[in-house]
Amino acid sequence: MPEFKLITVEETPYFYVERSCSMDPADISKAMGEAFQCVWSHLQASGVQTTGKALSVYYGYDPETMTFRSGFSVDASAADKASESVKYDVTPAGEVLHFEHAGAYSKLRDSYDLMMQYMEKEGLKIGAPTWEVYLNDPSVTEEDDLRTAVFVSLAK
Repeated sequence: MPEFKLITVEETPYFYVERSCSMDPADISKAMGEAFQCVWSHLQASGVQTTGKALSVYYGYDPETMTFRSGFSVDASAADKASESVKYDVTPAGEVLHFEHAGAYSKLRDSYDLMMQYMEKEGLKIGAPTWEVYLNDPSVTEEDDLRTAVFVSLAK
């Protein structure tokens, strides 16, 4: 079971493309993979280096459709290298609920369900955005060994 903690984070600048898909794990994987590839190609073409890991940011919550921004963290000085298709933004600074999910991405829902139970018990309300930072590379890491850091904005 994940350990849920309230922590304070700094903003993280990132390049992203926004995508939408069904909630089916195969659709999510395909759409995110395409988004990451698009941003990675832009980083290579523009000479911008990533400063961390891949991430996905969620601003809306719909039981039927997932809309997300996927990309890579960058230095704030790279903001002017964004393009029409690859955008620049920052994750918010401040207090968030944080946990780490261990295992397959398709099982992240289970950790989110536990998080919602924890938030209800603690009287916390989810805000926007929520973001995930992928701590290792799924192309070289076994599913059971994947790690995802999750950050959840709190409603005021």
